[in-house]
Amino acid sequence: MCCLSHSCVVCVSPEEERRVRANDREYNEKFQYASNCIVTSKYNVITFLPVNLFEQFQEVANTYFLFLLILQLIPQISSLSWFTTIVPLVLVLSITAVKDATDDYFRHKSDNQVNNRQSQVVIHGSLQKQKWMNVRVGDIIKLENNQFVAADLLLLSSSEPHSLCYIETAELDGETNMKVRQSLSVTAELGDPNSLASFDGRKSLSIGLCVFHTSEVSRSTLQPST
Repeated sequence: MCCLSHSCVVCVSPEEERRVRANDREYNEKFQYASNCIVTSKYNVITFLPVNLFEQFQEVANTYFLFLLILQLIPQISSLSWFTTIVPLVLVLSITAVKDATDDYFRHKSDNQVNNRQSQVVIHGSLQKQKWMNVRVGDIIKLENNQFVAADLLLLSSSEPHSLCYIETAELDGETNMKVRQSLSVTAELGDPNSLASFDGRKSLSIGLCVFHTSEVSRSTLQPST
């Protein structure tokens, strides 16, 4: 099965237009499309402490105890020791920070796993292995049975009869039923690498308010939108 990669389109202006050429990275890079690198993590080593503390002090309880601690540091206002407030506050902040750091570590790990998965991309007339995070808009990708997909794709051809393919979108919408997609008849014969390398398909979108979602590959997505 061969597919054309494209960015997820979220349009807000009727004048917005996106153009994509297959097998032409230099042309597509002029439009500065987003990369295919997936990032679901919230922090890095530098931003973790300030961002996490900022988020925690959005909680009313944490802000209250911080304000109470500041008052206890002023002898003229409070006779209580600041130690009775700072210990539980630091304990709560520390436990929450450890939990957030652990969750974010697994998000980083999951991102790296997805981004470093291998795909087969047509580059300079031949199939080459590329990491999914290095896939670019307009690349032609060869997919095999039960292969994970980490990009928005348009179906060009399939080895199945009538150029059909069956996809599962459980990670997107929770549905485990197989969905059927069919390529256009004009691209259905693009099965061998030589045909794919010479393919000069172009896609131009003039869109109002609409969204194309990942894995929603159909006939209409290959046609200019009106």
